[in-house]
Amino acid sequence: MDFISNALEASVTEIGDLARGYRREEGGHALRCIHCAAAFDTELLHPVAAGMGTADRAAREHVALVHGGPLEALLAFGKEKTGLTGIQETLLRSFQSGANDREIAVTLGGKSESTVRNHRFQFRKREGEAKIFLALMALVSAGEGPDARPFTYPFDVAAYDERIFVTEPEAAAIETRYLDFANKPAMPKFPKRQKEKLVLLRKIAELFEVDKVYTEAEVNRILMPVHEDYVTIRRYLIEYRFLERKPDGSEYRKR
Repeated sequence: MDFISNALEASVTEIGDLARGYRREEGGHALRCIHCAAAFDTELLHPVAAGMGTADRAAREHVALVHGGPLEALLAFGKEKTGLTGIQETLLRSFQSGANDREIAVTLGGKSESTVRNHRFQFRKREGEAKIFLALMALVSAGEGPDARPFTYPFDVAAYDERIFVTEPEAAAIETRYLDFANKPAMPKFPKRQKEKLVLLRKIAELFEVDKVYTEAEVNRILMPVHEDYVTIRRYLIEYRFLERKPDGSEYRKR
């Protein structure tokens, strides 16, 4: 289940993970970046700037060096996810840097200090509203039956709208309609509807092990029994980010 896509269900601990840019895997033996597939074994030392360090330090350095830090990594999701305008992003960067209102006003091209202070107030107001909304959604989720809970994906999708929204029971029905995984992973027909396509691709992706490196030939051998046009299935798995592929096609990996 993708961490960012389900942020509205986040507990205080998970919000802290979002702010750090990485989280502890179930079982507690690895720290995983929430922005990519990088993972750090907590029982091992890892290369860091000063030599070797703990998994926590390595994860912090990874987020900073690869993703520009937790703030930039979250802002990179864009307005559709954050709801922030360009000037609001600039303000958040300035606030995090510790700049005072006068310095920020100059950065904004001569805005007044009172304007900057008003933005600070609006952000804090929005923070309070978000906390209440998260609490409300936690209560709603606790009371919802399984038929109302959305089917989730192991990556961040552009938008959960009617094109892809499907409940777990509906997803199970789609899998039953198109797949015969009880006997063999066969799919005689591949659907055109977006929601059905995504549901089936998630199921097909279960044929691959997380973080295991596959060659293209190995991927093909796994997909050949699934559908005669296994090349298209492979392409969809990449396009919809169920699998990652190196630019030269030499390695495939499940997120």
